[in-house]
Amino acid sequence: MIGKINAMIPDQVKDLLSDEKNRMYLMLGVTVAIGALYFVLLINPKISELIKTGTEIRTVNDKIALVDRRFKMLEHRTERLKELRAEIESYAKGLPGEKEVPEFLEELSAIAKTADVSILSITPAPIRSIKEGKSVSYYSEMPISITAKSGYHQLGSFVNDLEEGKRFITIDTLRIKGDSRDPRKHNVRIKMITYVSN
Repeated sequence: MIGKINAMIPDQVKDLLSDEKNRMYLMLGVTVAIGALYFVLLINPKISELIKTGTEIRTVNDKIALVDRRFKMLEHRTERLKELRAEIESYAKGLPGEKEVPEFLEELSAIAKTADVSILSITPAPIRSIKEGKSVSYYSEMPISITAKSGYHQLGSFVNDLEEGKRFITIDTLRIKGDSRDPRKHNVRIKMITYVSN
């Protein structure tokens, strides 16, 4: 019986292969089977590897982008720190120490002379500490009393020059009293406060 089956198969196969259409279908089926086998054994694992590699690349790119953002933030903060240091230095110039008080008093005289204000006296008061809550402040106040002779415009120029100077100054009181002997020059009393670093 097996012999009959074996004899039958080649005859049927010969009949099948004799038809052009069947040969074409057979070749197409074999090609599809080989392609599917090739895909399953070779391509599919490579696609899985590519997907895994793509995921890893995205993760690395995200990490690189995060590091780049942090680096830019660091650059920005470094620049801001430089700006703040420069600002602190400019404030430090406006808050000199006690040793520089005589120089400041000379500056006051020079500013008055430039504005055509005649200084009669400059009297600094004792430096007084400022308390901010329980802690002592970084600066102290130094009141200064000035008596002078001046016209209105000259006095305005003097006050303006003081405000535009590099020192921090607050004018506490300003009194102007006319002088009957010289109507163009007035008696001026200024009480101002400047600040010194502690």
